[in-house]
Order: sequence, then C-alpha cells, then structure tokens
Amino acid sequence: MIAGSGRGRKLGVPTLNVNLAQVPSDLEDGIYACFVNVQGKKMQGALHMGPRPVFQDSRACEVHLIGELLNDPPQDVEIEIVERLREIRDFPSAQALQEQMREDIDQARAILAKKGR
Repeated sequence: MIAGSGRGRKLGVPTLNVNLAQVPSDLEDGIYACFVNVQGKKMQGALHMGPRPVFQDSRACEVHLIGELLNDPPQDVEIEIVERLREIRDFPSAQALQEQMREDIDQARAILAKKGR
C-alpha cells in the first residue's frame, strides 16, 4: 500500500492505494468488483485502475472496502478481481463522480454476494 491524497475519504468512499508496480501489467483500466484479503479476512471491494480524469490526475490503483473501515491501512493486501464493471469515464464534477461511485459499489456488492463469499 502507498499513501494517497485522501480524496476518496473526502468523497465518502475511502480507498486503499496500491503501488502500480505491484499491479499486473495486463489489468485493463476500469472499475472492478473484487475480493480483498486483509490480514486473513476476506472483504468485498470495488477497485479503480487507471487515470483520474475528473481531477486531471495520474494513473492510480485504489480499492474501496465495501462495508468496512480500517483504523490503520494494512501494509499488504491480496486482491482477487471478479468482474469488470465499466470503463473509466470523465464526469462533469466530483459530485457526479461520487454518485457513480455509489452505483459502482452497489453493483460490485451484488456481484460479489452472488459469488457467496
């Protein structure tokens, strides 16, 4: 994990930031439903991989733990990609992005619930 800007937390969707050097090079940019193993506990997640056009910022890999809040960010996590939800898109505002993030999280939660884990 690496330090982030805290932008996700300000939007109400805190994320763990993954070092891009540790992301498989064949992972396409997009939004994904995933499972995240943190210190032996498997959690549901929604992952963003790619540029951040709303903020005109560089590429990043960040994962939101659905329904979980960690007091301290872990040093390492294992991520299991389950399904790609959509491509990266630009939005007219941070508020519009925030609304889409909530929809993405709901969609990821539904997909992961079907996987039964």
